[in-house]
Amino acid sequence: MDIYSANIFPMQEPKAQTDTKTWQAFQSGDRTAFENLLNQYYPALLNYGNRLVRNSDFAQDCLQDFFIDLWNRRESLDTPHSVKAYLISSYRRRLFKEKDRSFWHKNVTDLEDEHDIEVQFNIESYLIKNEIEHQTLVQLKSHLATLSKRQREALYLRFYQELEYDEISKIMTINHHSAVNLVYEALRLLRKNWVMSTVISFLMTL
Repeated sequence: MDIYSANIFPMQEPKAQTDTKTWQAFQSGDRTAFENLLNQYYPALLNYGNRLVRNSDFAQDCLQDFFIDLWNRRESLDTPHSVKAYLISSYRRRLFKEKDRSFWHKNVTDLEDEHDIEVQFNIESYLIKNEIEHQTLVQLKSHLATLSKRQREALYLRFYQELEYDEISKIMTINHHSAVNLVYEALRLLRKNWVMSTVISFLMTL
């Protein structure tokens, strides 16, 4: 047998399939599977929650309660198409729900549909791939600040969390077309602002 043609290294199982198997094991009461879900998604969910509410204690308390409730309801849960998207969407709804509790309502910035969110993701790579280069990260952050809050959240979910548009639409409770438009318009404005800042910088050197 030609060793070079042999499949020596097993193919890595797609992450979606791995997540589904872990989720189903968790539903059956496998604590190790639950811990795997917790270890894998807790940091990303907390990162997202901190950007939605800007109160780390509130975001963390909600997330801990969310996972406790998830374990308690495991047998009644369906198997989602995307475990990651399901967890993000469910946690987001819980944050909105918890804002109505009297204790936290006085200590947390209102969670409106146009909530504040600080975007931190590697969008520079996207822009560079599209032949658009930023001179400094400071410029990029200043351009991000010109976007609407929902545009910034859509970009965060698309590029930082690497979600599909269908998943983004479900999380933000909008239709698919609106999710695509939010990302498209945000990128268009970033390109426009970058071009304008480049032109202004050039004129100032004359």
